[in-house]
Amino acid sequence: MHRILRINGLLLAVLAVLFWIGSAGASEAPVTLKLSHPTLKITTFYDGTTVNVSGTLPASDDILLHVIGAKKNVALKVKGKVAGLLWMNKTDVELENTPAVYMVYTPEKIGKDLLLAQLEGKYKAMVKDVALLGVGYKALVKDIAIKPESADKKFVFGEYVKLMEKAGVYGVYDGAVNYGPVEGKTKSFSATLIIPPKMTAGKYLVEAVAVRDGKPVGRARETLTIELSGLPKIIASLAYEHSLLFGIMAVAIAVATGLLIGVLFKGGGGAH
Repeated sequence: MHRILRINGLLLAVLAVLFWIGSAGASEAPVTLKLSHPTLKITTFYDGTTVNVSGTLPASDDILLHVIGAKKNVALKVKGKVAGLLWMNKTDVELENTPAVYMVYTPEKIGKDLLLAQLEGKYKAMVKDVALLGVGYKALVKDIAIKPESADKKFVFGEYVKLMEKAGVYGVYDGAVNYGPVEGKTKSFSATLIIPPKMTAGKYLVEAVAVRDGKPVGRARETLTIELSGLPKIIASLAYEHSLLFGIMAVAIAVATGLLIGVLFKGGGGAH
């Protein structure tokens, strides 16, 4: 009898632990993420676009979004004054493991708390950082190797960021994430991602990071695919898969254009 009671007590204890684990897991709502258009087409008159994103997260948390492109090595030339007079190329530098696209979107309410704007170095290069989350320019530069090692890493990276921001493929957008009403233990979020014309065909990671007390507590990821379509796809196919034919066509078009311009100018000269 005592043995049966001990077994029943053990079973009840196991069931209680399982119930506690299940209820604890159920109380923590997962982060979800959805793209309105997971695939975009680059057509003849493509000039960039936008993509709406939405999702849910625990009601007490905040959310950060970032978009990351494929990593590559980038060669740059650093200019400087020679003899204090002329601006010339002084140094060749290379940035290794650099994402082609890097964008961060934050809610307005947490921008001041999590997004730190710092002026670093004597060149006052703006470096933005989302504190302790592995998101933002300051976190990004830690993963990038800059050669030669003697180069001023902060200055080179700061100038590179300026170039990329001007092209529209790097950016930190404060207050770009909006929250919906709280429903139970969750709330919704939404944002509009900017897709500039210079985001080339390829796959891009879109990640939502849930933040609580300055630490990441959950993530959700989706892939954004940009594809060539129509005439751009045909031209790219000819250039990469039929390079000889593409070269012949390019020469033929150039010759025909030259002849046409010659005829037009000759005809215009005869009219006078």
